[in-house]
Amino acid sequence: MEIFANTLKGKYDLSDDYHDGGIKPFVWCLLCAFVTMTICSRSSFLYVFNLWDDANSFFTVGKCIFRGFVPYRDLFDQKGIMLYFIYGFASLISATTFRGVFVMEIIAAYFSLKAILKIYQLFLEPRTFPYILTPLTGAVIYSSQNFYWGGSAEEFLFPFIMWGMYLSVRYFRLQYPRPMDYKTVLTGGILAGCVLHIKFNSLGFFFGWMAVVFFADLFADRNIIKALGSCGVFLGGMGIATLPWLIYFGANRAIGDWVYVYIYKNVFEYSEHLSLGDRIAKFYDIMKNHFFNNTPVYILILIGMAFFIASTISSYMYEDRNALFKRDRFFAKVSIVELINLGVLFFFLVLVLFIGGVSLPYYSFPINGFVVFGFIPFCYIIEKFLKGRIEKNTHGRSYDGAILDSSIAFGVSIISFAVAAFVSWFGSINVKTMGLKADELWLYKFKDYIESSGIEDPGLIVEFAFDVGLYTVCDLEPICYYFQTQTLNMDEVLAYQKKYLHNGEADFIVTCDHPAEGHDDYYFEVMEQRCQFYNFDHTYTLYQRNDVPYEPQ
Repeated sequence: MEIFANTLKGKYDLSDDYHDGGIKPFVWCLLCAFVTMTICSRSSFLYVFNLWDDANSFFTVGKCIFRGFVPYRDLFDQKGIMLYFIYGFASLISATTFRGVFVMEIIAAYFSLKAILKIYQLFLEPRTFPYILTPLTGAVIYSSQNFYWGGSAEEFLFPFIMWGMYLSVRYFRLQYPRPMDYKTVLTGGILAGCVLHIKFNSLGFFFGWMAVVFFADLFADRNIIKALGSCGVFLGGMGIATLPWLIYFGANRAIGDWVYVYIYKNVFEYSEHLSLGDRIAKFYDIMKNHFFNNTPVYILILIGMAFFIASTISSYMYEDRNALFKRDRFFAKVSIVELINLGVLFFFLVLVLFIGGVSLPYYSFPINGFVVFGFIPFCYIIEKFLKGRIEKNTHGRSYDGAILDSSIAFGVSIISFAVAAFVSWFGSINVKTMGLKADELWLYKFKDYIESSGIEDPGLIVEFAFDVGLYTVCDLEPICYYFQTQTLNMDEVLAYQKKYLHNGEADFIVTCDHPAEGHDDYYFEVMEQRCQFYNFDHTYTLYQRNDVPYEPQ
């Protein structure tokens, strides 16, 4: 039980070199990550298969990296190379299931929760309430609708966002107005570079991150050289994160393909072309939809905003000692620069995410990190109350130790963990699909047919859909560049696939809600299966090439 209450100095004498050991946060955050991901992600062993087409697309591209394919040059998809390598490593654990992805999700969630824990320790007595809040915070974040099915690019870049948030909040809370040291700036740049190479529309967070550091150097330290130097170091950090991919694509003579597909197509072909007025209106509609689809998340964010604004304002309203004592029971000591920092981080993250006018349910997931600040007010007030009671019972002696006895802290932490599991179970939409069985799923019926057809290394093309999972469960490699139907330049994609279908290079076609190109003339329908479960209703059809003699049994 001592794991939840050690004897190091408390929050009221906190410095930036506070440490609570390595075992305690590791065990707690890993346990929280495991339980949360097990319940909330369809990649976990509680689910038959993660049917999300995006996740299967990432899996196919990632798996093929370790089989000689080069993304963007040999296979078309739009996300960052680091995401594909994450999925590639997952495929080395299991090439036909999402168990490896589940492991990667646990690792990502662990690092996210560790950063969340450390943020809490900046505002609360570090030995008790941060550990109590961490599982609850993780449950709210990962059971939200914008977590989606599990395995999104946003989920894997989330740890880098959270550690960037921690570094920024720590600096303005503990070190400002001293200039941020170059080591921290470099780390921020590396984190930003990792986000860039997973999905760059979350880079708005780090634009705000570096902008605040620049102006902090400029105004607090009055040092333009340091401010410009910080920018250079930050970009150097992004360069360090980019160097491995430059080497990889350079060695494969695919730098041009990488830049063209990942940068040019995403920037110039994916965003909607709107007037400024229409773009603002679209931005408002997107934010409104995300708010109502993830209400608990945004209510907590609003609570955090109100508390931090009120805390900052209150610091300018009281002068006498007695009034300050009363204020501190309800409001934390938050400086104006801390408030500005959080506002800038939030504003630029949201702005860059949605200013393009395109949004899907999972786009807003990185915003969930700001839930942290919505939990702080409740525990801060409880802490102050408990501290006051302790000091009253010790005749006014100042108390800087752990707020809760180790046994009580352990018990409350276990209750918090149980409540977090409850929130995850009843909050996540994915739990509604946990009862699906393999023998009920169209995917495995198609797999059984393909494997029993006797065709060695069958060629497959997914038409009128993203990767539906057959490449994964059958452990197939794509036979062409557009192995799935993309939404960018769809006519071009369909025309490209048509050549492979008419030339007979594809043994099988699988389509979603549409008849296949060349059916009857080139391909015959093998089977059709409708897939219905919570908020999902699609019909999949499997076609086989006409000149293949095998017939359904």
